[in-house]
Amino acid sequence: MLRKIKFKEFKKLYRKHIIRDFPKNERPNLERFRKRILENKEEVYIFEEEDAEKGYTLIVKLENYIFVDFLATYKESRGQGIGTKILKELKEKYPDCNIILEVEDPEFARDEKEKTIREKRIKFYEKSNFKIIKELQIKYSDLVIFKLMIFSVKAQNIEEIHDKMKKIYNKVLNKKILKKIEVKEI
Repeated sequence: MLRKIKFKEFKKLYRKHIIRDFPKNERPNLERFRKRILENKEEVYIFEEEDAEKGYTLIVKLENYIFVDFLATYKESRGQGIGTKILKELKEKYPDCNIILEVEDPEFARDEKEKTIREKRIKFYEKSNFKIIKELQIKYSDLVIFKLMIFSVKAQNIEEIHDKMKKIYNKVLNKKILKKIEVKEI
């Protein structure tokens, strides 16, 4: 079950899991998270099962879109279908919303091992009925190129998705990072 948490509990999650689960260049510092959570720009959910925490997700809601900013399963709970359960509960919690997330593009991986990991991640989301949006790409300066994936409750056009992603980034990212992000149609 997904349980929404406040910033006080988030601090523990950040120190115990997020700093281990995501590289420093992929996550904001605790102060930036604090602002995003306290200003209601981002929501944080812990996934619990059998009275134990097993994973988490951070989302941004914008109109009829949910952007999954972070999703992770605790190391000791991996391989138990927890990520799939988190996505299922998000779909149930927001039945009228399209759910969008970023995945690192396998074509720009540094080596074969990283390419395989990225391809596995895409297959995981595809099993939950997410589709790659082939017409859009997110480029974070020269660091990484992302593909977008969507679980769509109704057909969307590329211009609308492009517009929503720009608005989502403007909602949660600081100006310095925004300058490094390019949402482009390909």
